[in-house]
Amino acid sequence: MHTSDLYLAVHWTARASALLFAAALVAPALFRSSGQRSQGFYLGFILAHTIHFMFVIGLVRATGGANMFPGGRSVADVGGWPAVFGIFALFYALAFIAFAARRMGTRARSTLRVAGRLSTLFLGYMFVSTYVPLVSRSRWYALPAAIVATAVLVDASGRRLRREPTHESGAHTRAGCAL
Repeated sequence: MHTSDLYLAVHWTARASALLFAAALVAPALFRSSGQRSQGFYLGFILAHTIHFMFVIGLVRATGGANMFPGGRSVADVGGWPAVFGIFALFYALAFIAFAARRMGTRARSTLRVAGRLSTLFLGYMFVSTYVPLVSRSRWYALPAAIVATAVLVDASGRRLRREPTHESGAHTRAGCAL
């Protein structure tokens, strides 16, 4: 593959990953019985990001890692291959913690639920913080940043969005109307 093809593949696989991540986060808020759908989107997100990482490795090999990090820093400037693989490991740790927490749902221990929420927030932050600085290059980068940020907010408030009205709130409303 030519270097320009690798750059293109890195960009498009990152965008696909971001959109699958966002879809996995909003599916539960949009669809009542979306457990399988949400898990499918989430596994698709992990697969898309794995493909993204494969293209990143190809690009690092093709370019010597030049300009791979913000500020034009090279892979060598940030610690070389151990740093690259450390980033990959951090991604997979966060992604699988969040996936495990989602899969277990309310059966998960509170520590896993909190770790899952924090992992999701951090993954969302990583996407948004990658795309926002690129908006100066092209306004189109604002779209994936906005989609992921919105999805993270929907996910964070998801339980409140799906909450069924309780009998208390109905009684309160009826009493309020009777006055």
